[in-house]
Amino acid sequence: MSDGDGSTRARLRQSAIGDPVAFAEHVCARLQREIPAYRGIASTALVPSIAQAIDRLIAATAADRPLDEQELALFRDYGALRAELGVPLEAMLRGWQIVVGEAIERIGAAEQWATRPGAALMSVLAALLRASDAATVAYSSGHRDAEAQITRRLDSRRDELVRALANATLPAGELRRRAQYLGIRLDGSYAAFRAITAEPEQTEWELRQLRGFRPPHGVVAILDGDVVGICDPRDGSHPPVGTYLGVGPVCPLERVPYSLRVAGRVAETARLFGRPGRHTLVDLGVLPAVVGDSDVGEALVHRYITPIDDAEAGTILATVDAYLASGLNASETGHRLYMHHNTVRYRLSRFEEITGASLKDPHVAQQVWWALRYWELGTGTGDS
Repeated sequence: MSDGDGSTRARLRQSAIGDPVAFAEHVCARLQREIPAYRGIASTALVPSIAQAIDRLIAATAADRPLDEQELALFRDYGALRAELGVPLEAMLRGWQIVVGEAIERIGAAEQWATRPGAALMSVLAALLRASDAATVAYSSGHRDAEAQITRRLDSRRDELVRALANATLPAGELRRRAQYLGIRLDGSYAAFRAITAEPEQTEWELRQLRGFRPPHGVVAILDGDVVGICDPRDGSHPPVGTYLGVGPVCPLERVPYSLRVAGRVAETARLFGRPGRHTLVDLGVLPAVVGDSDVGEALVHRYITPIDDAEAGTILATVDAYLASGLNASETGHRLYMHHNTVRYRLSRFEEITGASLKDPHVAQQVWWALRYWELGTGTGDS
């Protein structure tokens, strides 16, 4: 490079950007106009870093040298700041193209190059692009690292909020503050949920992909091995196959702890009875009561099931259960069990003979159904 070229390079900063702050303000206006991710961010949060970044880029280009460690650290900070401001990496890359493009356009239009060979200008632009490439690697790394830290922070805040909701440990004001930090609407209505699943991490990830389960409509976290949180009650999405999802009653944010307790009860009931899928308290009827009141269950099992000999219990109780499910219709019971209705009637009469109870009595039928459900829990026979 000749002395003349060196002199021209030394004047590069002035020809390319002039006042760095004025250049940055001009570029910032373009970013906010052309890239949606930059809209809504105050120019005061963007201009200083743009001015510093372009000044360092031009300094390295003028000296025809690589970015030094201090400059690379500056560009990593540049990327981290964009992540903190909520600018995605793709948008930041597009923004940097605008910054460098503006610099190239100004360099090419500068009068000082009019009397210089074209190769001199090409040499300068090549140096600028080399420095820009190094800057891109640095700020991309800074953005990714900051984004990972932000994700970890959000995960921690999300877990803390869900745990606080489950334990009902926060005053209303603190609860609202934490929810607002995560972007949860304070005036919304929510349904709490608990999902019992063999793959909580996968289930958590899948639920977070659903619009109604992420801010501002909901939040999802893993708590004590289950997937727990709140969701938009209008979102009727079903959980992954094999998941027991209990959904609590609709409520404002302050009543979520109650809704979450109900959701947990529903999910556990569904699991115990082998009924995967999405359920509410109404869907399961009195099954949660069967699970929750062991005193009643044990008494009814002792009254209606224990007296039956083990050799007969399987066939008799299966027939009685089908009879109750078919609305006390012996013919329908036979159809369901693929057996003659006389066989059905014989087994029903054996049950009544052994227990001294009449299945035609609605109150007795209700007690027998409850006893069968509680017995089902103990035997692990699954859904009837």
